[in-house]
Amino acid sequence: MDWGSRMSSDRLSTVRNLEALSDGVARRDPSAYPVDGVLPAVALAPATVEEVSACLAAADEAGLAVVPWGGGSHMALGNHVSAYDVALDLRALNAVVQHEPDDLTIAVQAGCTVAALDRHLANHGQILPIDVAQPERATIGGLLATGLAGPRRFGYGALRDLLIGITVVLPRGTVARGGGMVVKNVSGFDMMRLYYGSLGSLAVITQANFKVIPRPRAQRTVLARFSSLAAAARAAEAVRMSQLAPTAIVAVNEAAARQADLPAAAWSVGLRCEAPPVAVARQAERIAEAIGAEAAATEVIDHDGTEPLWQRINLALDAAPAEQTIGVRVGAAPSQLVTVAEAMIASLTALDLEPALTLDFGSGLAYVRTAGDPGVLLRAWDELARLGAHATLLTAPAAIKRSTEVFGREPQGFATMRALKAEFDPRGTLNRGRFIGNL
Repeated sequence: MDWGSRMSSDRLSTVRNLEALSDGVARRDPSAYPVDGVLPAVALAPATVEEVSACLAAADEAGLAVVPWGGGSHMALGNHVSAYDVALDLRALNAVVQHEPDDLTIAVQAGCTVAALDRHLANHGQILPIDVAQPERATIGGLLATGLAGPRRFGYGALRDLLIGITVVLPRGTVARGGGMVVKNVSGFDMMRLYYGSLGSLAVITQANFKVIPRPRAQRTVLARFSSLAAAARAAEAVRMSQLAPTAIVAVNEAAARQADLPAAAWSVGLRCEAPPVAVARQAERIAEAIGAEAAATEVIDHDGTEPLWQRINLALDAAPAEQTIGVRVGAAPSQLVTVAEAMIASLTALDLEPALTLDFGSGLAYVRTAGDPGVLLRAWDELARLGAHATLLTAPAAIKRSTEVFGREPQGFATMRALKAEFDPRGTLNRGRFIGNL
C-alpha cells in the first residue's frame, strides 16, 4: 500500500501541484482512506462547497482520479478502483442548512451523519425514516451515492423517494442544483434521481433536501421463530399482504440470527411496528396473532429494544469492507424470495460454505454473507450472480473484486449510463472504474 513506490515522477509532481492548487484546504493522512487496499497520494478535506469545487477542478485539469469519502461505512461497494490519486473527505460539510418544521422539509450537507441528523430532527418531533447499521458513521451523501436502503423502506420508501432537492459539484468544478425545498416540484427530467445510486461517478453530492415526517411516538418488533423456511415465508407473506402495515419485514436463518444476536432458531421473522403507543401495541398484538399458528415461539420487543435490534440486522445488509467474507444482494419479486434463498443455500452448501441469509420480504431482496477461501468465494459469487432479477457483490476481499464485475449482469440502459459518464466526467476523474461496467 506504499503509493510512492508505484507512482511515476510525473504523477508525483502532478499531485504536488494539486496540493499547491488546493492551498488552504485541510489535509488528512492518506493511510486512513484505503479503497480495495489502494491508498491515495493525497487526502483533502474541504470545508465549503467552494473548496470542493476548487479541488475537483484542479484534479480534473491535472488528470487525477478522485474518490469521494463520507464515513467509509459503505466503501466496499463498487468495482476495484482502477486509479486513485485523491481522497476527498466531505465530513466537514455536515451542517443543517435549512429546516422548515412546519413544512416538514430539511436541507442538510452531505457529510452529516444519519445519527446527527436524527438527533436534530428529534428535537422537533420529526424523523427521516431510514435505517442503517452504523448511523454514527454513515453520511447522507454516502447513502445517496450508494443507493443502499434497509428494510424500513417497506413502510416509508427509499431515501430516493424522500429526496426533494440536491446540490452537486461536477468534475470540472461547476456547482449544479436540482429540485428545491418544496415537496412537489415542476415536472421534467429528474436530475435528483440521476445521482442517486451512481456511486459518485458523475458528481460529488454536497447537499440534499428531504421531506420528513412526524416522529413515531412508539415502536415495537414482533419476533417469531419457525422450524423451516417455508413456514417463515408463509408468515411473512401473510402479513405483507394484509392490512397490518408493519414498516419492515425480514426473515433470517440460524447463521444470520447468530450474527445479529437473536435467539437461536432455524428461521426467524422480524416485523417492525411504528405508530402512537396505543396503536403500536394493538398492531404488534394483531401481528403476533396472525403469524402465531405456525410459530414455535413469538415475542414482542419493546420500544427501547427495537432500534438496536434493527441496527444489528442491518449489519448483514451493508457494504462495509470485509476480509475473507463476501456479502451478496439478489433482487427478486417477494413471491420468488424463497426460490432464490433455496438456490443460494444449495450453491453455498455445495461449496462447503455456511450461508447467513437475510430475506427482506418488504423490498424483494435476499442478502447472504459467507466466509471462506478467496478462490471458493469467487466461485460462490459466480453462482449467486446468476440468480434473481439482479445481483450485486456488496463486499468482498480486494483479490476477488479484481477478478469480477461486482454489479453482476449488465443492466438495461447501460449504453445510457456510459453516455452520461462521458458527458459528465469525460476525463474519468470521479471514482474511476468503480461503477457498473468499470465506468
